[in-house]
Amino acid sequence: METPNILCEKREQIILNDLFEDFKILLQDSDAAEEKEKVKNSLKKMADNTTYLILGEEGAGKTSLLNALFQEMTSFADDFAGEICEYRWGEQDLTTPPVDGIQKKFVTMENMRGLSIVDTKGINRFTEEARKKVKEQIERSSAVFVVFDAEHIRSPKLWDILEGCPQKRMIFFLTKCDLLSGKDLHSNVEKLKSYMEESGISAPLFPISHHKKKIRGDIMAIDEVRTYIRDNVVGNNPMLNRQMENVAEMKRIIVQLKDSFALRKQQYVSDFEILQKINRSLDTYMLNHKKFLDTFIGKVAAEINKDIDSYEREIISKLDPYKIKERFKKREDFEDYLNMVNENYRTMMSDSINRKTIEAIKSCLQDLEIVFNEATGYFNKRENILALNDKFYGTLSQSRRQMSDETREMVVSTGELYRTLSDASENLFMQIWNERKKYDASIRMHKALSNIGGGTLGGAAGAGIGLAGLHLLTGGGAVAASSAAVAAGSGAATVGGTALAAGSGAAAVGGTATAAGATGVAVAGASVFAIAGLVVIGVIAGAVLFRYISKSFFDPKSADKMEENTRKCIEQFKKEVDHTRIEMIEQVTGQITTIFENELANVDNCFTEFRMSVNIDERKIPLLEQRMQEAENLLLKIETI
Repeated sequence: METPNILCEKREQIILNDLFEDFKILLQDSDAAEEKEKVKNSLKKMADNTTYLILGEEGAGKTSLLNALFQEMTSFADDFAGEICEYRWGEQDLTTPPVDGIQKKFVTMENMRGLSIVDTKGINRFTEEARKKVKEQIERSSAVFVVFDAEHIRSPKLWDILEGCPQKRMIFFLTKCDLLSGKDLHSNVEKLKSYMEESGISAPLFPISHHKKKIRGDIMAIDEVRTYIRDNVVGNNPMLNRQMENVAEMKRIIVQLKDSFALRKQQYVSDFEILQKINRSLDTYMLNHKKFLDTFIGKVAAEINKDIDSYEREIISKLDPYKIKERFKKREDFEDYLNMVNENYRTMMSDSINRKTIEAIKSCLQDLEIVFNEATGYFNKRENILALNDKFYGTLSQSRRQMSDETREMVVSTGELYRTLSDASENLFMQIWNERKKYDASIRMHKALSNIGGGTLGGAAGAGIGLAGLHLLTGGGAVAASSAAVAAGSGAATVGGTALAAGSGAAAVGGTATAAGATGVAVAGASVFAIAGLVVIGVIAGAVLFRYISKSFFDPKSADKMEENTRKCIEQFKKEVDHTRIEMIEQVTGQITTIFENELANVDNCFTEFRMSVNIDERKIPLLEQRMQEAENLLLKIETI
């Protein structure tokens, strides 16, 4: 079993190392660069070994003293190469060749961890270069053992080295004391003390014997010497003694860190309360908006049904073969007429739906103004509790201040835009809407829409509205509307998955490529366009069907089957109209939903950074509270040791 090394217990190094490592973790989330550097240096010093150096003339008993003091930690021998031999812990037993007169021996005994023991040849055999190396070793040593043979206390070369070195923790030993009489030993002890006084050295002096027990009262046993060195020279906690200044600094920083954290927590609680109020305002608006949107979509669907029914009746009323031939001389004239009726109804339905959409959007924006005023009122009451110059959380406070300013600017800009739109006439509304890209760039401040965590109904920050994938290109360009997802609480719905384009561009609608020029539409199938974010009905009945109908009525070979052809044309027309009705309602309502949800996303997006900062702290504060408790524990541990 390994014998504990009371001159440098590994336990102390472990305790202090853990202390500084824990403190390093405490500072991870802070901006305290200077304090972090201090901890880093302290940890670096922790890796330094406690070094004991032994000096004396050849034959004075240096190696025997080391073996006695450090017991069975390792075996010390005086047959090493070079003038100096350093013993220290290693992963494997290894002896290096001497370099500049210094040889190193690595030993695997666990008690050697954190310990460096430097043995030397007899001082009388040192070269001038070796003397310089010994002085360097003295500088790095925690304690220097100076050994004299009790019968030979004069050593000019040794005194020369000692007198030229700064005062270290020196311990003087007289060995082989059992070989002298009590009177001679007393005389030599007094002489040695006078030499020490002449050299200006104040240090304890131990007459010793290597025997396990005392031989006489004037000789100390090794166990007593070891305990005395530990208690009165090296100290009960040698590693702690070397680190006392750093430990005291750590204690002071912990107190400051706790005060700073209290302000950070206070800032979080204040911001969290504000965000809850903002989320409740947005959630209430979202609920009312959903009810309003559902009602509006129902009205639009009913309007489309009504207009299509009217359109269907008018087209069917025109399909009288006798009146057609009487009125139209050529098939092309009749086909043009059907397209004209089709275009008139398309324009009429588009105008009707757009008027209703504009009215609905303006009503929606009026509600948004109320939400903005309410949310802005909450946000404007936000306090900057955490000081910008706080050395622990200054960067965090500065980023929050910037976030606060940017959020306030976005809210004001968005509110002004919505107020302008809600008060605008229809023509002015369309002009502003067509330039929406510029407003969006100003409002978003070059930030793209992303998945946003809002507030659940009456709930905490971190849940709520999440919208993605709506991108508007306005002003004579194209509108690409991908899917928009609205998540309220734990539920979600996806609406409007159609890619659309209008003006001089092209659109993919329901798998059909559609070109909408300035003069009209000539493509089979129904389509819906979004110009600058508003709805425009494409075609109702396809041109292919109209060509088929006109051909049926003007084909001479079909004259005897006119009534049957009329019935077939009407049936086919009704089927296409029914198909178009379903497709049109889905596309129009989907596009309207996309427009409205985009506006809701713009509202929510104003508070994105504020919400993110609060949500981040919501996760971090519990961890930091745990660290603050660890800080309390560190303070207690410091007091204990």
